[in-house]
Amino acid sequence: MIQDFFRSDLSDFKAYEVSKTDYKVRLDANENFSNLPSEVRAKIAWAIEDSIFNRYPDGAASEVCARYAEYANVKSTNVMAGNGSDECIQIIANTFLNTGDKVLVQSPDFSMYGLYTKVAGGIPIEFPLGNELKLDINGFISMANEKKVKIVFLSNPNNPTGGIIQREDIIKIINGCSCIVVIDEAYFEFYGKTIVDKIESYENLIVLRTCSKVGLAAIRLGFLITNNVLMAELKKVKPPFNVNAISQCIACVILKQPEIIYKNVECILNQRKYLWQKLKDINGIQLYRTGGNFMLIQVENAQKMKERLLQAGINVRSFTAATLKNYLRITVGSREENDYLLKNISCKNGGII
Repeated sequence: MIQDFFRSDLSDFKAYEVSKTDYKVRLDANENFSNLPSEVRAKIAWAIEDSIFNRYPDGAASEVCARYAEYANVKSTNVMAGNGSDECIQIIANTFLNTGDKVLVQSPDFSMYGLYTKVAGGIPIEFPLGNELKLDINGFISMANEKKVKIVFLSNPNNPTGGIIQREDIIKIINGCSCIVVIDEAYFEFYGKTIVDKIESYENLIVLRTCSKVGLAAIRLGFLITNNVLMAELKKVKPPFNVNAISQCIACVILKQPEIIYKNVECILNQRKYLWQKLKDINGIQLYRTGGNFMLIQVENAQKMKERLLQAGINVRSFTAATLKNYLRITVGSREENDYLLKNISCKNGGII
């Protein structure tokens, strides 16, 4: 049987299924709610027209990395581009993990940390968040060292909770854990604080970034930022030509004008404030503080609310994990999308429909 050639350790894996995209209001994927302005799209079209299609792209994505380094205020030699930050996570796992090596993640957190750990032959260990979905810093450090983990992955702000790990606590984790520490700053722009300035100070620190949350989800571009010693090792595993020429071209147009990103972020933050205030006043919803472009809510019957919203053409993120059974993650939308969401959540007496 052909199944005899399959990997036995992947037998319980389930394919990552992406939900369909033809909803009236899409508030499930933490994307930017607005497309790029027409004048920016025109500049992109002109740039693409000059692209060389019969040659492989720049394997190092040199210009893109240089532009992003300027944006992130680091050296270009400290930046690696990936086909989305997902690929950067995979490169890290494939670079450092031997079969049976352990990786520590907080739970809940971005699922791809555990998935790529398993694919690389590693063992993911989950450290559950405590009251109010907060991370016990000392307990986390103790477990990392007790279990002798090789890598720690932490998203900050956290996905899906939106929670924040303060800078001094991140430094405590970097100092306290005898392993590589990966801080995923996918939602950095909405939080505004970073640890990227410490990549040269700590030999075990890697920072991840992405363009997906600030209006460029379609081009699948992420970045890995670290010191020269770790970078040299990571480059051994990075696939050649992993970022295509069109994605590089588009990113360079945007990164030459970072005010496009700043304006997008400002619009999202304004709508986040608006949506927060409205949801906060609805009886029956527990709302969690967020540093991302989304917010997590807890309701008595999340699946019932999810189904009701789907009937109205609104898709939000629900979860299968028992710890998040009655939670929904809602991406911040445009004013019109947010109002339509609120109309389908609350009733006139201020409670849940």
